[in-house]
Amino acid sequence: MNDSKILVKQLREMTGAGILDCKKYLIKANNNIDEAIKLFRSEAGVKADKKGARIAAEGIVNYYQNEENILLLELNSETDFVARDSNFIDLAKSVANKLLENDESEVINEISDEIKSIISKLGENIKLRRFIKIEKNNYVYGYAHNNKIASIVELKEDDEKLAKDICMQIVASNPLALNEASLDNDTLLSEKEIYKKELDNIDKKDDIKRNILEGKMKKFINDNTLLNQPFVKDPSTSLSKIIKDNEIISFTRYEVGEGIEKKSEDFAQEVYNQIS
Repeated sequence: MNDSKILVKQLREMTGAGILDCKKYLIKANNNIDEAIKLFRSEAGVKADKKGARIAAEGIVNYYQNEENILLLELNSETDFVARDSNFIDLAKSVANKLLENDESEVINEISDEIKSIISKLGENIKLRRFIKIEKNNYVYGYAHNNKIASIVELKEDDEKLAKDICMQIVASNPLALNEASLDNDTLLSEKEIYKKELDNIDKKDDIKRNILEGKMKKFINDNTLLNQPFVKDPSTSLSKIIKDNEIISFTRYEVGEGIEKKSEDFAQEVYNQIS
């Protein structure tokens, strides 16, 4: 193998750039590999900036952990094709490990450069949308479904089976809050107004309407609070009865692209189908 091919091979391994791009960078850098890397990073940044305005609503949601922390992360791409690429999956793992081991402020520039490099390689906009890191002061557990929807739960007492059931419940049922007291008051008022408008069109006495409204609000609260939801494995009981003496300290649920305009895919239904 001649010197030129060796340099191209080295530059590809170091940057992930294509053969033609590597040749171009080396020619511009007079075969100085350090200068070629600088050119690659500079152009990767420009390409990333150009792609940055494009909607990235696909990607990966998963949890990662080490001995000290657990991390829930969403990394977005433009298409599901790229989200399934090994380079993208490895990028998510690399970003997660950096965040697990360090404070965000210490590695944010490094992560940004790494993302720009993969954008240049894969040709799509890629964004680290969000993450949450929890110290393992209590018992924590994570569950992910097909890299598209995931949850983590923090329990007071160690119980892996219960934690897995709770995580699957969170993924499948998408609770808004832990219990009625922690439900957002504006959300409750909004739902109440919707039901009131529906009842305005019904020819019933006011006391009957009040009873219907109370029933609808009770159902909304039970359906949207984790402790009151019907248990996915046994709808005849609630999660609060399954937990018994344990306690949920916190929980978080991420779904790929939620809140971003995108093609609708019902991952929660897939989880329900797996459980049943």
